[in-house]
Amino acid sequence: MNYNGIVVINAKNANFNASFDGLPRRLPDGKIFATDKALKYCIREYLSKTESVFVQRDKEFHEKDGNLKQRYLTLKENYLKKCKVDKLPKDEKEILDNLLNFIDVRLFGVVFAVDSNISLTGPCQISYGINKYEKSNIYVSSILSPYRNPSEKTQDAQQTTIGEESRADDVYYVYDICLNMNSAEKQGIKITDTDITKLTEALKYSVGEVVSTTMFGVETVSFIWLENKKDKIFNNLNSLVDIFEENNEIIVDYSKVMNLIKNDVKIKENHYCKVVNRGVD
Repeated sequence: MNYNGIVVINAKNANFNASFDGLPRRLPDGKIFATDKALKYCIREYLSKTESVFVQRDKEFHEKDGNLKQRYLTLKENYLKKCKVDKLPKDEKEILDNLLNFIDVRLFGVVFAVDSNISLTGPCQISYGINKYEKSNIYVSSILSPYRNPSEKTQDAQQTTIGEESRADDVYYVYDICLNMNSAEKQGIKITDTDITKLTEALKYSVGEVVSTTMFGVETVSFIWLENKKDKIFNNLNSLVDIFEENNEIIVDYSKVMNLIKNDVKIKENHYCKVVNRGVD
């Protein structure tokens, strides 16, 4: 049995996934988008409250030149700590079996390039999230730090530092999710019903629970989860979703999606808040 999902994430006066220029990411045609990594980060943070998660940035204090310095763990250090072993096993199967104890590895796979190169393609694939709301705008506002810049050499050296932060006023990112159970079986990955439930819960609630300045104002507003009756795999379903305003309400229209796949799927979940889902029976 395979599954598809569509997730709509709304960002109001927020910056869900910034590029290196600090602005919300944009495609060559100017459309705002977010990477799959941005959503996976939120999912892992949500799952880590109750589950063991492997791919997560952890800091620890380490001694250097007689002083304690805080830095991120290496991949090997992360493995040793989370798998609770003193040294890396020589048997690659043992390494892989240990990694599969983590729910995010079972879902998304992992590349473990330590001494050897172990890679696992996860059965859960997530597309880029594309903004489907045409009225979205990006803006930049100036902010003032309470501290002066010590490297400033001009006549304003005694003044506090002025910076910038970027936001988008109202964006609706649409993600396509696929959970390929056939792929999991071929790779020897056991995805349980509990894993699937935790994944769908994270897709609904994880984004709204990430606390940061730029993420405040971001939440999942629409989510559908589909069970494929014929084990089919559908791609790019997010391109068929329309989002628009009508009678002072935001409409998430799945009509084109359902017209394409309605004979092949069973609707398992139809979740929404602050929007109207249309086209889903």
